[in-house]
Amino acid sequence: MTAPVAVADDASDVVEQSDAVALLAEQTRVLEQIATGAPLADVLAGVASALERLLPGSSCSVLLLDRAAGVLRHGAAPTLPASYTTRVDGLPIGELAGSCGTAAFTELPVVAVDVLTDARWQRYRDLAADAGLRACWSTPIRGRDGVSGTFAVYHREPHRPTPREEHLVERLSHLASVAIDHAGLLAALARSQAEAAGRATSDFVSAFAHELRTPLQAITGFTELMTTLDLDAERRAAALGHIAAAAGHILSMADDVLDVSRIEARALPLVLVDLPLEPVVEGVLAMVGPLADAEGVALHAPPPSSSSPPAGEVLVRADERRLTQVLLNLVTNGIRYTRAGGAVHVDWTVDDQRVRLRVRDTGPGIEERHLARLFTPFDRLGRGSDGGVGLGLPLARGLTEAMAGRLEVSSRVGEGTTVTTTLPRGRTP
Repeated sequence: MTAPVAVADDASDVVEQSDAVALLAEQTRVLEQIATGAPLADVLAGVASALERLLPGSSCSVLLLDRAAGVLRHGAAPTLPASYTTRVDGLPIGELAGSCGTAAFTELPVVAVDVLTDARWQRYRDLAADAGLRACWSTPIRGRDGVSGTFAVYHREPHRPTPREEHLVERLSHLASVAIDHAGLLAALARSQAEAAGRATSDFVSAFAHELRTPLQAITGFTELMTTLDLDAERRAAALGHIAAAAGHILSMADDVLDVSRIEARALPLVLVDLPLEPVVEGVLAMVGPLADAEGVALHAPPPSSSSPPAGEVLVRADERRLTQVLLNLVTNGIRYTRAGGAVHVDWTVDDQRVRLRVRDTGPGIEERHLARLFTPFDRLGRGSDGGVGLGLPLARGLTEAMAGRLEVSSRVGEGTTVTTTLPRGRTP
């Protein structure tokens, strides 16, 4: 006879060596289900089936505790009759509520050697007899927040569990607890993410509506001005210019929203070429110069061809339009969140494989715990009056990653923020 070996901390809990091997195999199978994200119902069915294989002739079930309603809900019962599991679903817990209802209520294991004579089964004897069941013992499944369900073993003849059977039930009850807790954590995470997404979307709608209001008011105002007053050619041209600028701002916001959608759908068209870096930087700084002047923010960049190798010789592998868009977003953000008298610095470093482009501002900085939120679309960290709809950094990172690069942010409160965009270095023909 094979010598028994201990598989638990308690020296009294011993099983045959073959049981230990089989139990390990079953546990591994169930843990793989959990790790690969199988639905809870499938995992619990796997746990019940595992015990049925270890205890031939048994039928096993898992019931989940609905604490608010004070009832047990069907979890899994691979080999029990559907007529039985349907009627047990919604079983009230209590002191005389069969094996499972009593175990959930008392939070203690309950053994009914013969359900036809056990007082706790008085109300359910006909149900058990119709299903051909004679014995049932039930173990509470204990989770992070107390009892989360019950794990039951049925037999079709009167039966008292042996120490071996009790040990196997204990082990697999624990596995069921792990599965239930894991599913609960995933559900809580999903709810949290959904709530965060809902808040971010609400913030976006509010910010987008606010951003639209100003250019729309400009369009409406200048249109009324042109239709109600006899303007000379110069004033008419100026009004048309304001209308065109306002319309362009609206189109730019719409383009940003569409670009985020294209990036998420991996449908962003790109034309990757080896292009000189310096002209792109100079072009962006020229575009944002008026904004920086209006905000009282200084712009600093290396003088032309002052780096080594000369900046004009530095090539970056990128889509020119998208690289311009990234840099424009980053510098505009730096200006927007830097106080008058501050500065935004643009510089770069180069090695054999990569170009690192940095945009540094002297703004108020951001707490480290908030940095991850910078990349959540429409999340503006509560900045209600600084303009924008919360798409600049998410869009910049999405565009950078689409060009095989990466974008990183570092910040210190009171010192400012640095955004580093790393892209592949281009090759000279």
